[in-house]
Amino acid sequence: MTIAVFGSDGRVGSKVAAIAEARGHIVLPVEKGQAPLFDKQNADVVIDFSTADATDEVCSFCRSHRCPLVTGVTGRNETQQRAIDELSQQLPVAAKSNFAAGINALRAVVETLSRQLADWDCEIVEIHRKGKIDSPSGTAKMLAATAAKRKSFKGVTIHSLRCGSNFGCHSVIFATQGESLTLTHQAENTDIFAKGAVQTAERLAVEFAKNIPDGNRIGTVDFE
Repeated sequence: MTIAVFGSDGRVGSKVAAIAEARGHIVLPVEKGQAPLFDKQNADVVIDFSTADATDEVCSFCRSHRCPLVTGVTGRNETQQRAIDELSQQLPVAAKSNFAAGINALRAVVETLSRQLADWDCEIVEIHRKGKIDSPSGTAKMLAATAAKRKSFKGVTIHSLRCGSNFGCHSVIFATQGESLTLTHQAENTDIFAKGAVQTAERLAVEFAKNIPDGNRIGTVDFE
């Protein structure tokens, strides 16, 4: 399979390229402004870990190659998010703030506990490296939305810290009078995000290829 990797020289994108090649895929490394260079090289799927301001270029590339998109970019503004939503009406899109397997498990547990502990307080603490631009993180916002959806009160408070070189730590705290419960996911490297994105791309490309005769599977796809 041929995978076009946007942001291939970045912290996560470089890991995506290395892991994809190790799994036997052909990698097209694409940086901002370089997409036209690959118009004649077919891509089966795009993995995007570039930046929010590259959204239009990424979407254009997916349309020209008619291939699905896996994107882990966060911090998009309303216009950029609209471009992703519009692309998902034409091609499969897997857009997630975090591709780590443990985060998928954490989200499922938070959803369950939010039902069982509907009258408890819930707050989230997230820690990332100094210099991370978006705050709160996309993962924290996703966990907050998951908890709030099932609880009897509106909103979940997020506390964000930006210090050191932390790869990402998310704690969800449920508390009531006399007791509390804390769930924590700690990312120890960026490989976990890259591996999850590559595995998602593999599954998405296969599903897309299977459904081409039936008009394609389009829309936002969330593989757990």
